[in-house]
Order: sequence, then C-alpha cells, then structure tokens
Amino acid sequence: RLTVQYGVRWEAQLQPDPITPPGDVFFAGFIGKPGFPSDGTIPSDKKMFQPRLGISWDPQGDGKQVVRVSSGVFYSRIPGLSLASTRSTNGSRGQTLFRASFFNGFGVTPPTWPNLIPQSAISSPDHPDVFVFDKDFRNPRTWSSTVSYECQVAPNLATFLSFTHSNTDRITRFINRNDAVFGAPWSAGLGADGKNGIGTLTVVESSAKSRYDGLTLGLNKKYSQGYQFQVNYTLSRDLSDDDNERDPFSFRYARADNLAPEYNYSDRDQRHRFNAWLLTTFRGFEFNNRVTGRSAQPKSIGNTPQDRIQANGTIIKRNTLRKDNEFFSWDLRVTRNFKAGGAVVQPIFEVFNLTNNRNIKRPEVTNLVFNFDGTVQSGFGDPRQAQIGVRVLF
Repeated sequence: RLTVQYGVRWEAQLQPDPITPPGDVFFAGFIGKPGFPSDGTIPSDKKMFQPRLGISWDPQGDGKQVVRVSSGVFYSRIPGLSLASTRSTNGSRGQTLFRASFFNGFGVTPPTWPNLIPQSAISSPDHPDVFVFDKDFRNPRTWSSTVSYECQVAPNLATFLSFTHSNTDRITRFINRNDAVFGAPWSAGLGADGKNGIGTLTVVESSAKSRYDGLTLGLNKKYSQGYQFQVNYTLSRDLSDDDNERDPFSFRYARADNLAPEYNYSDRDQRHRFNAWLLTTFRGFEFNNRVTGRSAQPKSIGNTPQDRIQANGTIIKRNTLRKDNEFFSWDLRVTRNFKAGGAVVQPIFEVFNLTNNRNIKRPEVTNLVFNFDGTVQSGFGDPRQAQIGVRVLF
C-alpha cells in the first residue's frame, strides 16, 4: 500500500579558464577592489547536491486509487553561449581600430596602402565593453514538488488531479554593473593617469528567480470496446524576473537599480492549456484524433524595456499585456492495415489543423534579428494541411 523511493544525485559543472589570465586582463586593476563583481574567472559549481523523494500510497489497498507525492532539487547547466563573451570580450582580446584620411593632422593619420598600423601606434583600449562572471555565480537551482490523486471511476476509466509547485532561484541574469544609475563606478581608475576604465560592464549573475504553480485535471481511459482516450486541462501561473533565454547580448530590465517591476508573468506563461487524444478502431480502420490548445502568452508594453519607464519615474511591470498567439489545433490520422504476403501495407491519411485555425506565431520577445532563443518562425501559423503516405512492414 505504501511505496517510498529516495535518493541523492550530485553533479558538477567545471567551467573553462579564461583565455586571458586575471592578472593580465584589461581590468586587472579593479579585481579585488570592494564592489567589483568579478575575480577574473568563471566559477565552477561543484555543490549541486540534489535530494529527491517519491511516495505513492493506496488508501484502501484495492488498487482503485492512489496518492502520489514527489519532491526534489534539480540543477540546470549553463549554456556555452553564456560563457563565450566572458572569454572573448574582456577588453584584452582585441579592439577595433579606425583610421581615415580626414583624421590627418590629428595624430591618427592612416598608414599608406598596403601598410598596416604599426604596433607602436596601438594603445590600450579606451573604455571597452567588458563581460565578466560574478565571483559568487552558481548554477540555477529548482525545488519542485508535486501532489497528485488518481481514482478509478469505472472499469478502465480513471480521473486524476495534480498540483505542481516549482521554485527556481540563481537563474542567470545579465546586468550592467557600470550603469549610470549606479554612478558608473568603473568608468575610471585604470591607466597611468587613472582616466581609463570600462564602458558597459556586463556581469553574468545568478540573481534571477522564477515561480511556477500548475493545477491539472484529467481523465484517462484504457483501451477497451474499440477506443481509448486521455484528456487533461492545466491552469497555471509562471512568474519570473528575467527571461534572457540564452540571450547574452541584451538587457531585459527597464532600470538596473530597480528590478522589482521585472517580477511578473514570464515569457513562457500559458494560463490555460488543454490536451486530448482519442484512438478508435472501426472495421479495421484506426482513427487517431489529437486536440491541443493554449491561451496567449505575455508581452510588455512598448518596443524596449525602457518604454515601461513613465514620465514620473515609475516603471510599469513587465509582461502586463498578452500577445495574439493563442493556439488551437485538431489533428487527425486515419490508417488501415492490409496483408500482402508476408508484409503489411499501411496506407496513411493525415490532416493537421483540421479547423484551419490561424494560430499566429509570436514566440519572440525582441526583433527577430536580435532574438537568440531558437525562434525561426514568426507571423501566421501553418494552415490546414493534408498528406498521404504508405508504410510497409516486413
């Protein structure tokens, strides 16, 4: 009647050394100073201990109902794209040198073709943009728990109810710690005269968070009397204060010194979601129906995060509006098996988006040119499509 499973998983993510040693990097003079966020390295996380527990209980011991409880800690890996800029854009790996003839007489006369700028004429970068990892960086951590109840209401038919809560912290955030709202503290202090410094200081922090709550109600029928089906509906809420989604090239906040308005519905939020499938057989034919639908996802006002800053200085919360990307699709597949000697020939007829819903795609949160979450399509969704095929089993 009672089953308990438990265990502990341990992981480590060992990060590569920076290409330029901390002692030689452009901003070496800042390392160790109070308030400077980086020690010049990319921290590895070797403390990813993940305890997990699962419990199932049959209250009556008759196999007709079960209560399940599961809980555990889960760590996420850091995408390599988040590391790349810290290793390459550190103020020391390279710089852009510009010369033009209209600069003649100002000490930056370009060399005559085909000569290059002499090494002696190349000085240290002037206020370069720099990427660093916070010295206290940790991998994202999720504590997720689920409670569910399943009960047989008729032979081969069961209903279930489940609730999931996930609490994630240490999510990766990209933030400019040399922003003017902080007084641009690292804009000076380097070089012989102390006038050189950093331009934009992009710090990769583990300071963001997200919360998810989802309630799912479903009905599940095993195959009998020529059909089976499953249907479920989820009411959920997904909150976060950063959704960079592997985008290390832009800042998602309105003001670096006020991140409270960023905590609202996440870009992933789907308030309502419905899924169902029905498999039936009739005179040798198999009919497979699948229906899925979800409500629209959030979006913010304006085109940039700064558009949320009002004239009086207040900041409108992120993702207060909804896109026009609600989704509904009914897909149908019809098949039948025919024996042909020792083989089975199976003609297949499929229709996708049977009701021809428009299903506008709006997955991106920025202009597609600067969108780095894997989006390849935006605009009108796929119209009704039908296809036929033949599969031979032998």
